Amino acid sequence: MPLVKALWEDFDGSFPKKVANLVSASIENNSAAWKQGKSGNVPRVVLVVTKTDLLPSSLSPTTFERWVRQRAREGGINKITSLHMVSAIKDWGIKNLVEDVIELAGARGNVWAIGAQNAGKSTLINSIGKHVGGKVTHLTEAPVPGTTLGIIRVEGIFPEQAKLFDTPGLLNPHQITTRLTREEQKLVHISKELKPRTYRIKVGHTIHVAGLMRLDVDETNVDTIYVTVWASPYLPLHMGKTENATKIREDHFGIQLQPPIGKDRVAELGKWVRKEFRVCGTSWDSSCVDAAAAGLGWFSIGLKGEAVLSIWTYEGVEIVLRSSVIPDRANFFEDAGFTVSKIVSKADQAANKQLGQSEKKKKGDPKVHMLAKT
Repeated sequence: MPLVKALWEDFDGSFPKKVANLVSASIENNSAAWKQGKSGNVPRVVLVVTKTDLLPSSLSPTTFERWVRQRAREGGINKITSLHMVSAIKDWGIKNLVEDVIELAGARGNVWAIGAQNAGKSTLINSIGKHVGGKVTHLTEAPVPGTTLGIIRVEGIFPEQAKLFDTPGLLNPHQITTRLTREEQKLVHISKELKPRTYRIKVGHTIHVAGLMRLDVDETNVDTIYVTVWASPYLPLHMGKTENATKIREDHFGIQLQPPIGKDRVAELGKWVRKEFRVCGTSWDSSCVDAAAAGLGWFSIGLKGEAVLSIWTYEGVEIVLRSSVIPDRANFFEDAGFTVSKIVSKADQAANKQLGQSEKKKKGDPKVHMLAKT
């Protein structure tokens, strides 16, 4: 029984499409054999969507589940036995997941944990092991993500003779995170509840997400469109005229727009390429379509009409056009120019205050020095 894991905030980048297609083919073949009276086990898929504590509180669980099932079908899974939304960090949904998997596995079943590299699969297994409270002999969470090298049988999880196997993380070469350094990955990694950052922009304008992705509004039959950026709050944004985009890349990538960290890293990440998309919407009140970059985040587009957009990123990074996972946009619009989120601004202010106090201690109180000289 495959236990398939996907990150909700990078669903298309972390969802194992090739495995999904293989499992679906196996389900179909074994189901046909079973109906003909032949022996054989029909695989059952348990889809686990993690890090749900980072979902915006405004998002309806029912709406989100419907979206996940749709994306899973489009990704290749034609039949899901059960779907679980969990948070290993906050222990949300783990109890129900464990009870469901134990029941489905039975006394002798095999459970195979499958997921993308760096998707936190081993963290989930650890959380399951701690919840069960048994003597887990092989906890597979590594000090460096993505380093589970072989198939590992995890002891002490299931009762009787049922078995759990942790498999190596599947590499997705189309994720931008596979090209980033550890320090750059920390900036891209989403560790707080996502907040929308929304622009109301016209044709001929561009939005940069750090030095990793850019959106151009090329054509539209309406005056303006709404573009909401969903990505790590530690990624700086820039909005300006498209005619200045090349200069922005030359002057600010690796410096004000990080990652990449440092000018040299811009060339190392590869060729900067453009992909064109045509989108349409029927409402100004909510986003209708997402343009998602594997491993990074996505633009949500809201409009009542049609538009032609260009998405720029590094060659080989997958861009997926899909229905919007979060239709909401921010209550206030971002300004033109360089911006960072309030989370980063507060962190910078705290760091600068601490640095100032430290420098003051090093220099000492000038009045004391004057008295000493006197």
